[in-house]
Amino acid sequence: MDKPKAVWLLYASSSGEPVVSKEIRRVLAGGPPLKELGALMTRVQLGKALPRDTGSLGKGLYEARLSHEGTEYRLYYALGPQEAHVLLGLAFHKKGGRGAQDRVKELAGRRLADWLRRI
Repeated sequence: MDKPKAVWLLYASSSGEPVVSKEIRRVLAGGPPLKELGALMTRVQLGKALPRDTGSLGKGLYEARLSHEGTEYRLYYALGPQEAHVLLGLAFHKKGGRGAQDRVKELAGRRLADWLRRI
């Protein structure tokens, strides 16, 4: 088994609310894409993501792309400080219109700034 290059952490609010875990459960409702999301996160963690799996959004944000039966999902994440071996999951959603996607990216950016202030 390959050794992980990083460890996933999912963002929690300053009060400890596991908001990204809840977003994943709410959006996927335990359905088949949940297993595919786990496989995608493992590829990213092992440094074996395919070119279509991830993309840089700038300002320290990245997206992991999941496609299941014609539906697109996005997990926005960041690397830990100084490229530490941390992958911080910041937001998860079912891809929709451009406006909604932009709002979730902005939310991920705010969560990243919050997390960096607290570490």
